[in-house]
Amino acid sequence: MEKAKRQRIMRWLNIFLLIINVSAVATIMLMSATDPELDGSAQFSSDEFLREQLNLTDEQYREISEMDAKIFRIYQNIIDMQCEAQFKLLGELSKDQPDRKYMDSLVVNIGRLQSGLKRQTIKHFTNIRSVVDDEQEMLLDQLLIDMMQMNKQCQFCNKTDCDRRNQLSKERK
Repeated sequence: MEKAKRQRIMRWLNIFLLIINVSAVATIMLMSATDPELDGSAQFSSDEFLREQLNLTDEQYREISEMDAKIFRIYQNIIDMQCEAQFKLLGELSKDQPDRKYMDSLVVNIGRLQSGLKRQTIKHFTNIRSVVDDEQEMLLDQLLIDMMQMNKQCQFCNKTDCDRRNQLSKERK
């Protein structure tokens, strides 16, 4: 009985860590720095990508870069803290007698950090929206949909092969 419970916990933990890792990879792809040392002047290739895709003017690009400098530093700090918490969780799980309360507190902390990452992402795109014109905003919306492949996923469950998607789409019409 205990073995089945432990396997179920491990399965959910693996799913959770997979989601975190996918989020981290997406973040790295979006924010890979041209300078490996993150400082206040770091330029991110995602900004260059957005500059090209949205046809940003030099003034728009400068404004976005200035607003996002703090966001990207905070983002990197959160990722570092999240990584540390995940290693602590894995360390505790590998013990013969893992402390459930401690693991629960780590999971809560990881959840808060994940929320912090999402808030920083929201600030980043809010900054972009505050600078672009209507046409550029439409381009940004389409770019986000394409990057997240949202047009291929069910808007209700985020699965690409969802039996309910067609049913729910018909019900909404």
